[in-house]
Amino acid sequence: MAYDLKRILSEAKDHLAKPKKANTLERYGRIWKSINQSGLRITEYVDYVGCTAPGQFVLTRSAAIHALWKLIIQKFHSAHRKMTAGLKQASTDELTEVVGVRMVIDMLRDKKPPKDAFTRKGRSKRGNIGKLPEDWQQRLADNTITAALPAVLVSLLSGCRPEELAMGVTVSVVDDRHLSIFINGAKTNETNGQPWRKLTYDVGLSPLAGRLWRIASRKGGVLHVKREPRTLHANMATASKKAGLPPICAYVARHFLASQLKHFWSDAKDAIAMVLGHASTATQKRYGSRQQGRKGGMAIVEVEAARTVRTPDRPHPGVSTANSLQTEHFEEDAFGALLELSPFR
Repeated sequence: MAYDLKRILSEAKDHLAKPKKANTLERYGRIWKSINQSGLRITEYVDYVGCTAPGQFVLTRSAAIHALWKLIIQKFHSAHRKMTAGLKQASTDELTEVVGVRMVIDMLRDKKPPKDAFTRKGRSKRGNIGKLPEDWQQRLADNTITAALPAVLVSLLSGCRPEELAMGVTVSVVDDRHLSIFINGAKTNETNGQPWRKLTYDVGLSPLAGRLWRIASRKGGVLHVKREPRTLHANMATASKKAGLPPICAYVARHFLASQLKHFWSDAKDAIAMVLGHASTATQKRYGSRQQGRKGGMAIVEVEAARTVRTPDRPHPGVSTANSLQTEHFEEDAFGALLELSPFR
C-alpha cells in the first residue's frame, strides 16, 4: 500500500479534531505513558497491545492509535522546522518516519481483539431494518411533530447524515412533479466523501416526497431545513414510540435507503455512492442489503455530486498506486497543508 503525505496529514487532523471526553483523554495519556516507559520501538507497539489483558485490549489499542496520530503531527512540525533551518536530509528523515508511524496505525487497526475482549455492543442499524413493517416511514412521518417534519422527511428521503442536516439542507421545488434536495457533505477531506450532492425526486412515486414538495411550495418553492443531531434523534425516537415502531434514528433511514438503492439500482454502484455522499464504491458495502430494500419504492430519478466516484478499476485521480515511497517531493507535498492545522488535544 502506498502512503501519500498529504493524505496522512489530513487523516491525522480529522482524527484529532473528533471531540473526546476529558476522562477518555486522561486514560489515553496514562496508557501512552506506560507504553513509552516500556522502552519498545514503535514497530513493537503492535505486539505490546496484543499482549494486554482482554478487558483492556480495545482501550489500549485506541490510546496507542490516538497518540500515534499526535506523534505524526509532531513529526510534520519537526520536519518543517528542520527544512526551514536548511536541514533537508533531516527533514526528509522525519517524513519517512511519518510513513512508518502510519503503517503501525494500520497494523494496530488490523489487530483482532482477543476472544474475551471488552467491546461496546451497539445496536445494529442495518439489522433493525428487517424488523420494520412495510409502512414504517409513513407511520413515522404521521407521528412527527410539525416543527421536525421537514427534517425527518429529508432524512427518510435522502438518507443524509445528522451532521449534514445540522449544517443545513436546501429543498427546492423543480416543477409540478419534481423536487430536489441539495446536501453539503460531512465526512469529507481532500480525497474522500462528496463535498456536495443533489438528489432529484419524482414526487408521484413517493407520498413522502409529495409531502415535502407541498411544504416547500408553501414556502415559495425553496425550503431551508436545519436540525441539530440530538434534537432530530429525540424527535424520531418520540415519533417511533408513538407510532408503535422499534426505535428509529437517522442512520436507520440511511441504511434503509442504501438497501433500496442496492435493490433498485444494483448495477449503478457509482450512483449509489453519490446518493450516500461517498467518493468510493467500496464504502457502500457497510450499508444495508439488497434483500432488505424490497420494501417500498424508489423516487430518486437523478443524482449529481461534486466528485467522480472511485471504483476498483478507476482509482482516485492523483492518488499514487505505486508500492514504493517517493521522497523527492516530500516538502512540496506535505508542508503546504501545515498552514492551517486543526486544533487538537
